[in-house]
Amino acid sequence: MDNRKEEILAKSRQAQEDEGIEYAIAEGAKKANNYAIEVVCMVLFVFSVITGQWPVATALATVAFAASAGEFIAKYRVLSQKRYLMAAICFTLFGIATAIAHVIYVGIAQDWWC
Repeated sequence: MDNRKEEILAKSRQAQEDEGIEYAIAEGAKKANNYAIEVVCMVLFVFSVITGQWPVATALATVAFAASAGEFIAKYRVLSQKRYLMAAICFTLFGIATAIAHVIYVGIAQDWWC
């Protein structure tokens, strides 16, 4: 049993891969992806507001708030810091509010409510 363990450790030492570096690269890619999505949402949101396309603006705001809420929920689950919980709650509430605003605006525009 010890011989097998030593073989595995020897192979691990010989491998030129560093798990810390691999983890950092993967986390960096995730963060870059999240930031890119948020930036695109913000740019499209501003464009939608300027052009008066409110249904698009509220939908984009909902997506951006939901993405931020998910990010802070994940951070809270790992780090258990109250600031992440508070941020997650706030972004969740903002997301719900913008989703409701979207449904109301589209409902009025489509004449769902007479």
